[in-house]
Amino acid sequence: MSLVRVIGLLAGVFFTFVQVHGRQAGQLLFDMGAAASKVEKGYTRITPATAYSEKQGYGWLSPPRQAFDTLYNRIPDSLFQDGVTGTGSLIFRANVPPGDYFVSLTVGYPGEQVMAMEIRINGTALDRIEVPWYRLPYRSVCRKVSIGKKGAIVEVEGVGTAQLAGIYSLEFRAVTNWPANTFSPGPETDPAEMDAVLASLKEKQGRDPDNAVWENRLAMLLKHRTATVWYEQAGWSAEVRKSRMNQIQRMYAAIDLLDQVVADRTSPLYYKSLYLLAKIHYWLNKEDSELLTESKAAVFFNELSAVFPDHIRIRMYKGDLIEDPFISDVAMSNAPDWAKFQHEAMGRMLKVIRWWVSERQAANGELGGKYADDVEMLRWWLPAILGADDETARKGYTRLADGIWNSGELVRGYDKKTDDVEHAAELFRDSHAGMFLVRYGDPAYVERVMISMQNFDKVWSGITHLGHRHFRSYYFSATETLQEAPYGVDVPLNARALLTGLWAAWYNRNPVLIRQFSEWAHAWVTDADRTENGKPAGIIPPAISFRGEKIGGYSDKWYNPALRYSYYQWDHLGHIAELYSFLNGMYDLTGDQSLLRPIRKVSELMTQPQEGIKTAEPGSLKWVTNTLQGGGEDKTAGANPFGNLFAMTAKLTGDKRYDQLIRQYASPYNQYLLSGDQQKLLGGFDQILHSLRYNFPLMTSEVKFTDRVYVRGSDLLTGMYTGHFGRGFEYPALVATWKNTGSNVAVFVRKGDRASAVVSLFNAGDAKQIGMHTWMLEPGVYKLRIGTDADDDTVAERLIREELITIRERVGMIQIELPARSQVVVSIEQEKPLEKNENVLPDLALGEGDIHVLENDGNLVVEAHVHNIGNAPSCESGVYLIVNDVVTDSLKMVSVEAPDDLIPRIKKVYFNFKPTQAANRVMVKIRSKDHELNSNNNSAMIHYVYPERKKTK
Repeated sequence: MSLVRVIGLLAGVFFTFVQVHGRQAGQLLFDMGAAASKVEKGYTRITPATAYSEKQGYGWLSPPRQAFDTLYNRIPDSLFQDGVTGTGSLIFRANVPPGDYFVSLTVGYPGEQVMAMEIRINGTALDRIEVPWYRLPYRSVCRKVSIGKKGAIVEVEGVGTAQLAGIYSLEFRAVTNWPANTFSPGPETDPAEMDAVLASLKEKQGRDPDNAVWENRLAMLLKHRTATVWYEQAGWSAEVRKSRMNQIQRMYAAIDLLDQVVADRTSPLYYKSLYLLAKIHYWLNKEDSELLTESKAAVFFNELSAVFPDHIRIRMYKGDLIEDPFISDVAMSNAPDWAKFQHEAMGRMLKVIRWWVSERQAANGELGGKYADDVEMLRWWLPAILGADDETARKGYTRLADGIWNSGELVRGYDKKTDDVEHAAELFRDSHAGMFLVRYGDPAYVERVMISMQNFDKVWSGITHLGHRHFRSYYFSATETLQEAPYGVDVPLNARALLTGLWAAWYNRNPVLIRQFSEWAHAWVTDADRTENGKPAGIIPPAISFRGEKIGGYSDKWYNPALRYSYYQWDHLGHIAELYSFLNGMYDLTGDQSLLRPIRKVSELMTQPQEGIKTAEPGSLKWVTNTLQGGGEDKTAGANPFGNLFAMTAKLTGDKRYDQLIRQYASPYNQYLLSGDQQKLLGGFDQILHSLRYNFPLMTSEVKFTDRVYVRGSDLLTGMYTGHFGRGFEYPALVATWKNTGSNVAVFVRKGDRASAVVSLFNAGDAKQIGMHTWMLEPGVYKLRIGTDADDDTVAERLIREELITIRERVGMIQIELPARSQVVVSIEQEKPLEKNENVLPDLALGEGDIHVLENDGNLVVEAHVHNIGNAPSCESGVYLIVNDVVTDSLKMVSVEAPDDLIPRIKKVYFNFKPTQAANRVMVKIRSKDHELNSNNNSAMIHYVYPERKKTK
């Protein structure tokens, strides 16, 4: 038979096939499932009973056992609504005409059991696939295949013990060439361009519905466009609700689509899809190296780089360091080195923060990564707010905290989802601990924390059979705890859920918090002293079972409680150290020296001579010592976790026993405080500037997981600006915070304790007045000296100001005049302490959210909510309405009870309001005869624009 006749007969067979089954030439599309299930438009239904026949031209040679319907309806594509499944090999035959095809096969099953499958076409292995793939119950394979005159036999073989196999769909699409210049050159996807080509293809398809060329191009373009949309949806809560998939699920689903597109290397979509695919692989790996173990980001970017060698962002993704220009608007030539480095670091930090607030942050505070990840970015923002007094950073920080509180994701100030404390505590802890600093004395944030801490007694903790207060579990929400084994254990990291409460206890000495936290702290100190289950004496264990109070929880190894995540093991010192930090705070609140026993034991072990790398039996005292000195398994997160903890203990106690350990293990700023060696401090700028100088887009516009945006070494700035030992939001140990500084005023807290402070200030701009809030200085009379210090030796050459000042409250305020373009040194020394009277005091307070303008019977009324956030009842007070600096109304307010039971106490007061102009400054001010915890929160102001009334005829 001649070749011409063979081709003619095959063409006739194929024409007959597509006429019978309603498919156009160039594609065969099969949707597996039950007969009654919905069939994807343009596909042929294949059920388990669809046996192969020569007349039909397709069907099973080895059929599946059953069809299935899936509840996985998150992707609006009926191909994922049903399929077929069986054991062994599922073999399907289709009489596909000879030619080159892109064969796409989507396999899987919506069950939890792992399904491993080998895929072959005409005996040639295509791939081996396992599902579920992350949380997707499917995965697709697409390959370019040459099919001969015998057609195609597709085999999906279940391998492994279960030998399960499942298929959703099978496609044969004839290979066709795209016209040149379909898309603009370059790897970026232009959504407008894509949509224009999509519209054109749909229009052509409408005019020629039997032309498979348009259909196949449209199918590939839709896959790319859908993947692009899913990628750009990021972690926004509205997009999660709309897509019914979280960000990671969408990224996996996008990979599945893009893998099919890049099967065609000749397509104009190839490099655009490869670039998007590379970025997805990069960010998933950045989020967690175990999240996508088969990440091919490096391979993909290498291929892209060969085609686009000068593409800046591809170079960044490959690891090239592309410096972001930094141009200062002030001259720093006469500044000391510390000021030059700080000026650049803060300028670059502010650029990143302002981008996120101005370009990305939504009105509800979200930054696009999901709230639980967004809050982690706040961990390095505090220097910009407390040091540079940047209003944009303060606005963004506050907006995120308020957004989380109002998001519906919290119940009584804690995550409504039950999860381990590492994750569940993040939402509130990471956003609201810092608010005690960002909005000091604002009653909204103090009361939110009191509400949150009601959970400690009501839900989270209880009294064990030994009479100790412990958490019932490390898996809990605001409404429940998981108490069955192995979840029913208390862990040191549970201190994370109480950090905000520690701030509240510091703020108002709430008696309930002090008592309950003391009970919990003493329980852990007692557990540290115990030696059960092989634990050395004095060491805090990684877990205590609530039932039985067994050291090590439900494990026979005290150091490994065998919990879900490895970071709950004892050798992950960063998590263990959070409890030590809590004990330090409770010592400072109560003066109870016994709470310092565990940290003193650690200091004894870490001061022992190091013997190099020596193996020791896990769990033994020698192993504990080696682990402490080595920094633990999580040391990669920074320096030895106990280094800065020793600095905190030393700052709170004044104890010199920790000095050697601080010099050896602490951060550069804490080492400087002991040695006075600026070179150690300046060396710390290498890390922070390396984080900020390069690849700005990878910290901003390219980011897909906001918890991956961090500035390593940012605690150096926190220390220099505030004198704090760590990142700032840990238990209060600040020397100072600042107002009206800006990035052109460099600040260096050289020294600070309860009776003195020395601060260097370099002003690179014009003369200005700044404010210094003192946090550690106890109430007293102080000698204040301010003088020029051109040689940076902290000794004034010329005094600008010298006087006695009085600090009456815990947080004082000092106004400082800075001369232009020069350095000054500020010295504060206590002359005489004042009698302490801060343990039992009221604190009447107002915030911006407490003033409301209401309309009542046609008249305007100002409603104000007055809070008492102290720990004693207030006396009768005067409350005044001040409009545009004029007192317009006043009243007497009766006593407000103290919230000693953690339930907020609020009085509503009302004023007549008659605006005299369109724009009004409306202030409510309290005047009390009481001495208060904080007199700086006795007034609040809002701006009110009086609407013009329409004139009636």
